[in-house]
Amino acid sequence: MRTNCGLRTVVKILEIFNEVLEGKCGKVPCYNTVENWMKKLGLSTYENDNKPTDKKFAYIIDESIMVNREKLLLILGVSAEHPGHPLKHEDVTVVSMKSCGCFKGDDIKQEIEKSIEKNGAKPEYVISDQAHNLTNGISQSGLLHHIDISHAMGTCLKHAYGNEPDFVNFTTILGKVRLQYHLTDKAYLLPPNMRSIARFMNMNSWVDWGNKMLGCFASLPKEMQDAYSFVLDYKELLVELKTAVAAVEHIETICKTEGFNLANSKKCKNYITRHIIGNANNRRAMFGIKILEYLKQQEEKLNDIYESRNISSDIIESTFGVFKQKKSPNKLYGITPFVLFIPLHAKLENKSATKTFNFKERLCNVKLKDIDTFANNHMSTNWVTVRTKQLKNVG
Repeated sequence: MRTNCGLRTVVKILEIFNEVLEGKCGKVPCYNTVENWMKKLGLSTYENDNKPTDKKFAYIIDESIMVNREKLLLILGVSAEHPGHPLKHEDVTVVSMKSCGCFKGDDIKQEIEKSIEKNGAKPEYVISDQAHNLTNGISQSGLLHHIDISHAMGTCLKHAYGNEPDFVNFTTILGKVRLQYHLTDKAYLLPPNMRSIARFMNMNSWVDWGNKMLGCFASLPKEMQDAYSFVLDYKELLVELKTAVAAVEHIETICKTEGFNLANSKKCKNYITRHIIGNANNRRAMFGIKILEYLKQQEEKLNDIYESRNISSDIIESTFGVFKQKKSPNKLYGITPFVLFIPLHAKLENKSATKTFNFKERLCNVKLKDIDTFANNHMSTNWVTVRTKQLKNVG
């Protein structure tokens, strides 16, 4: 659970231990057995440890990227009070998981209400990105909604720069240069790849590259200067973006590390006023104003002047990332019972919880048919299973 190795690698590790210990480990389980153990423990955790442990708790909600025409809706429970550090996997509880081809606002509302009924209590607030279906569903449920700070900062950057001619032209050139110089002697200086998804949330790498190229341009070989001379034409933009990205990183670091409260919001607003809006051109000033508007909106949702809340959904993005790394790369599988890895991973990341986690008892109490029942209630049809059965029937 805590390593980057897959289940087959687990079997290989056990085989090596058994070899070194001259067979004293007994018969090594096969890959399918290890996977079934993981699913059983995951289902036990999901059904018995799905209530947030704090009296005052919050939800973090998001849906995964599309996997074979399916998405996974995930609801995590966290303490409503910020823990004093960026959220870790051990700080969250998996409250609900559901796969579907499309989640509308009504579907989001329904899943939230189911989780509230199951837990017997309402969350103090909900954190999510600005997706219309999530926003609509949370609004319908009547819960307080905090917009994830990373997505909000990305939206502010997009609003200020997304349609600006110099920004559009420069990012277009970067894409062309990556294709043109790929596998050539100029490739060692290529800019980082720009993500197609959440591009404005991940600008720091290529903005940093551009400013470093400006700094070392005079010392580059003549051939490299000719190849990357376009960077000089966008010096003003790159310097401006460096300031903007630094502001985003400063604000996110404060709010993710120390929590969102009135005192930290004031720090952030003062920073924006001094470093972004002061002596700025129109678009940078607009960027700063959008951030101030966001901070004010989130401030108004606080109940107490000393209350410090979570305002980042990074942990749910990280959870999806870990799951993506572990699951089969075969996209035909879609969302399968392997998602039971998610609640087990969150549970076992807490080292103190493993001391009271009765592995043997949980394995005995969960049957394979229970996993099938979970799949029927929460998952769609597995196309690989359908494919196997269909081809098996052929003469």
